[in-house]
Amino acid sequence: MAAYIFSQFLHRPARALGVIGGIALGAALFVALNALGAGFRQASQAPLAGVAADLLITRPATGETAAAQRTRGVRLPFGSVPFQPDEVARAQTVDGIVEVATALEIWDFGASQYQIVLGVNPDQNGVGPGKILRDGLVSGRVFKADEPGVAVADRHYAAIFSLKPGDSVSIGGQSFQLVGIVDQQGSSQAGAANLYIPLTEAQKLVEMDAGQINQIYARVDDASRVDTIVGDLTAQLGTISAMSQESILQVMGGVARISTKFSTIAGLVGMFGGVLLAWVALGGLITERRREIGIMKAIGWRSGDVIRVFMGEIFLLGLLGGVLGIALGAGLAAVMGYLPAPAVSVNETLPGLAAVDVPAAANRLTASVSFNTMSLALLIAIGGALLAGWRSVRQAAGLKPAQILHDA
Repeated sequence: MAAYIFSQFLHRPARALGVIGGIALGAALFVALNALGAGFRQASQAPLAGVAADLLITRPATGETAAAQRTRGVRLPFGSVPFQPDEVARAQTVDGIVEVATALEIWDFGASQYQIVLGVNPDQNGVGPGKILRDGLVSGRVFKADEPGVAVADRHYAAIFSLKPGDSVSIGGQSFQLVGIVDQQGSSQAGAANLYIPLTEAQKLVEMDAGQINQIYARVDDASRVDTIVGDLTAQLGTISAMSQESILQVMGGVARISTKFSTIAGLVGMFGGVLLAWVALGGLITERRREIGIMKAIGWRSGDVIRVFMGEIFLLGLLGGVLGIALGAGLAAVMGYLPAPAVSVNETLPGLAAVDVPAAANRLTASVSFNTMSLALLIAIGGALLAGWRSVRQAAGLKPAQILHDA
């Protein structure tokens, strides 16, 4: 069969290439568009990925509150108002929230440098910055929840200032001993800081009561219900700002939102267009070979025999087109992997949060092609080719030999 089909390809290369090309184009579009959508989805998850959170909640400050705060030394971030302990407790009762962690971000404006300091409870390590301390430790140790005068430094910050465990750092004019170095993985920015200290120590620095924080990290049971959960949180806590995957997509822009929501549909449309081109080429190919079909039937071939041979040929043409299209689509996805992802910082989505520099390589758009996408593309390519050729082959095989030879 393969040798027979190859001989037909040599005799009618234009028609065969038309079939293969149409299917390949559709498969390439399907693979590339799905890879693009997956890349944007992954980029939208990155700022929260390192802390395993679905939501990062803060409370924006009013103009009056913001103006009353100092601008030198240790202070709360501009535009940030703390949550009270009872509010945190109410947030934990909202339906759909399965785990919560809290933190207190403070800014330290020193005489010669500015640093972001995050007060953390290391015991809350399933979600939030406590997870960074647990999973990202590269040297030293993590402090205890009630340990005074200790800090952990971010790896990049420690490298800039040549810090190592055992060194001392100044926060708000007070000396803290470094006990460890952590690395914030990938492009995740939520929970990132230059220095991490026990939550109780951070509260003392800004003269806040125990239990007062300005960041709530939440993991939900169903990511599709995030908007509903944010509405419930607003009803419980009043005005809040929430960073989620959807809010990050809004910052990225319309292309990202459309790609994540409609990449599969757009890919299927592209695949349909490719199959349509293949259908036109197949129709011409079958028409050109009507005389051949007539001779087959004249020497004793049954209609079923003719259909099986031609459908086998169409199957191989669809297979070749699908494989070529997947290769082209994967190549396009690889090229997209070198494109920069839309830059998203936590301070673009939430007031009062500072951005921490992320390595440039981590901001690339990860447009990888999954095995499921390739399998589906190949299945649609072969199935589309068979469906496109079935009607023409069946009609031609059903004609009488004399009629076919007379018309030919």
